[in-house]
Amino acid sequence: MTRKPDPKSQSGNQGSSDDHDADEASDVIVFVEEKRDNGSSIGHAQKVARAFGGKVVLVHVQRQPHKGAGPVDPVEWDIRKQQTLKWLGKLVRSAGDDDPPCEAKLLEGHCGNQIQSFLEQHRGDIAGALRYRGDSAWNLSEVAASVLSSRSAGVLMIPQEAELESGKSYNRILVPLDGSTRGEIALPSAVILALAENAELVLFYVAPEPGVTEFEVKDQDAERLHTLVCQRNEKAGRSYLTRIKNRLAQNGLKITTRVCGSGDARRALIDAVGREKADFVVMTTHGQSGHMDVPTGDVARFVLDRADIPVLLVRHLNGSNGNHVFGNLASKGVRQPVGTD
Repeated sequence: MTRKPDPKSQSGNQGSSDDHDADEASDVIVFVEEKRDNGSSIGHAQKVARAFGGKVVLVHVQRQPHKGAGPVDPVEWDIRKQQTLKWLGKLVRSAGDDDPPCEAKLLEGHCGNQIQSFLEQHRGDIAGALRYRGDSAWNLSEVAASVLSSRSAGVLMIPQEAELESGKSYNRILVPLDGSTRGEIALPSAVILALAENAELVLFYVAPEPGVTEFEVKDQDAERLHTLVCQRNEKAGRSYLTRIKNRLAQNGLKITTRVCGSGDARRALIDAVGREKADFVVMTTHGQSGHMDVPTGDVARFVLDRADIPVLLVRHLNGSNGNHVFGNLASKGVRQPVGTD
């Protein structure tokens, strides 16, 4: 995902401003479902598109009846098409005349195939979908599941209940990190959104749980070692977040760091969303232990399914682990805000 940052956001950058300009903007492509989408996703999509210098594209797939098993009446199909175009036009008008622009597109055919094919042509953009109240955890709608399994640079999942008040900005953006370079790939996107919204970044780290076997008699030495390792992990986590905070401070952002003691990182993140009063989550699809042959890692999918605020997943595209943001070498990839190279 790329954008051209506001020149004001580059103050304090000692390098050339050309070093951080992006070649093109990133659009936010939101797949909407008729009779389920009331336009609640548009406000969030507009905020993200505005931050990345792109536009909002509302896309609907008109599917064949009976899952394509029977013949299609061309007259009935055309009537449905006209009704759908009218509905899409209403959604576009509800977005208002303010930037960024909003447009609509109608696809026809098999839902999953159409979404995958369309997004393959827009891999540098952000693919979005709504998670509806009726969707149970780990059981997304066909539209949302197809968006999630795409190879888009980013995936924006918006819970249906996450309605946005007109004119309201995001105040706090939660950025989960696990100490890996993969996890840090989300930082440039988080900084861009925070700058656009004048929001505070909350860097969040869950210390890993050291394993101790428990099927033998109680071992005081093992318990003492476990305690020492937990303390060491939390101290290392605080040091890690402080280094990132100091590097990102060049952007003029307000940044808070939080370290959670050893435990289930998935549930700790969901708890943090409420405790930190976060409005938005930005994280990578895969962290330190993630397997790249699945659309998301375990932690990202858990957060995606259960968070009651929008989640932007940033995908690792270049196949290289890169370097830490506080390292001496610059990692290859999209051009980034100050301090994230």
